[in-house]
Amino acid sequence: MRSGVRYVALVAVLMLIVPIVSSAQFRGLGRVTGTVADDTGSPLKDVLIRATMSGEEGVIEERTDDKGAWAVNGMAKGEWHLTFQTPGYVPVAAKVTLAAELARVNPISVVLKKVK
Repeated sequence: MRSGVRYVALVAVLMLIVPIVSSAQFRGLGRVTGTVADDTGSPLKDVLIRATMSGEEGVIEERTDDKGAWAVNGMAKGEWHLTFQTPGYVPVAAKVTLAAELARVNPISVVLKKVK
């Protein structure tokens, strides 16, 4: 009876893992970090960062912390499009290329301007 319970538990775990792996094929071990501030230099909290890999479906989303700092982890090798947006400010776009699976790039500092 115990082996039957173990088998059911193993199948349940595999059923949870397989969809995650297949939906995250664009994911890797790369990382991009940076900061977001307004045009006076004050850090902006809770800015949405959306990272989309060129030619792939799927998005990695992160938000800035209280100091305007952010990090996007789990990025595969390739070209990524980043957008930075928060209500009341003009969105900003950036492009970054990760040359290797474990790539890191210099931190990206973004300045958002208020909507007029």
